[in-house]
Amino acid sequence: MRSITALLFKDLKVAWRAPLFASISILVPVAFTFLYAIVIHVSTTATIAVADEDDSFRSHQFVQVMEDMRNDDGQYYEILTTDPERAREMYSSGEVGAVLTIPDGFDDDLASGLAPQVELALFNINSDGTKNQHLRLEQALRTFNAEVVPASSPRLQIVETTAMEDDIPITIYLGSALILFAALYSGIVNAGVSLTREWEERTAKALILSPAGPGALVAGKWLASLVLSLVTIGCATVGIGWVLGFPLGRLGPLALVSVIVIWAYGAALGTLLAVTLRRSLPLIPIAVILAVGHFLVSGYESYIRGFAHGGIAEVLWRLTEWIPLHHLFDAVRFEAAGLSQPPGLAWGLVSSMLIAAALAAFAIVRLTRTATFTQGQ
Repeated sequence: MRSITALLFKDLKVAWRAPLFASISILVPVAFTFLYAIVIHVSTTATIAVADEDDSFRSHQFVQVMEDMRNDDGQYYEILTTDPERAREMYSSGEVGAVLTIPDGFDDDLASGLAPQVELALFNINSDGTKNQHLRLEQALRTFNAEVVPASSPRLQIVETTAMEDDIPITIYLGSALILFAALYSGIVNAGVSLTREWEERTAKALILSPAGPGALVAGKWLASLVLSLVTIGCATVGIGWVLGFPLGRLGPLALVSVIVIWAYGAALGTLLAVTLRRSLPLIPIAVILAVGHFLVSGYESYIRGFAHGGIAEVLWRLTEWIPLHHLFDAVRFEAAGLSQPPGLAWGLVSSMLIAAALAAFAIVRLTRTATFTQGQ
């Protein structure tokens, strides 16, 4: 404990005297927060599955109306399937966030003067995506009613069911992801730079070969990194609350646990990078790439899903099955929105902690096997 405490105070003193890297770890997530608060971009083309149970001339016309909708940037819809069984399977598995059902008897209702209906099932985790689905479908209904339905017939209507009782506002969806991005990035950078500094200052050999062992070295570094990361996370969180109007008062124990686990995961990544690279300069851009990559895959999962129909976007979205952090991002969102927690949170927490422990253990093993020291050590 004496060794760990000594390392803690030593690293805090170094950070105070040379605050460049600590400042970077604070400024990057804060800048990210302002960037995404100002520029929130949604793709023009949304994917959807259509369950065409009627499979008639009129139902094909409605599908064609949806496919023809576009603006100067591209089509409004990419319809991935019209097969009813496949459409419901894609919605249940999460491959698409919405499925539109054209019920059996759709054509007959139009012909007999009854008011036909289509049914939209929607995974409404993101109010921005929900709004876009509503706007697109409302335009499709207006176009179909104007071009296809006779003037004397009842207008086509839509019935909607959602996965959750309330939409999650975009400010909560985005703000939660940014808070956890700050925790992840600060964990990688602060833990990583704290360790690489020992090689750059030629003190790594004495610390690694000391009787306290590499475990104490990593523990001391993590404690010092945690203190610096708390400043980073605090500044980012206050900025998110101010810029986005994020309801910070709603966050409770689940959000705190999620932040700690994701920070530990980031610290483990930073530790492994540090013992591999032994230089701060290459570590920081790699940390940015890793943090932004995790943010996009785990924090912006509902947006990635909209593109997940081939190519690199589908590969990225499939990674959410192997990187369980998205459950932690959702835990913060649902808590901030006042919704009951979705299934899979316990699995996400345990899996993330196990991955963090495995990465940290691997880094410690690499430290124990360090046989060469450069720069005169």
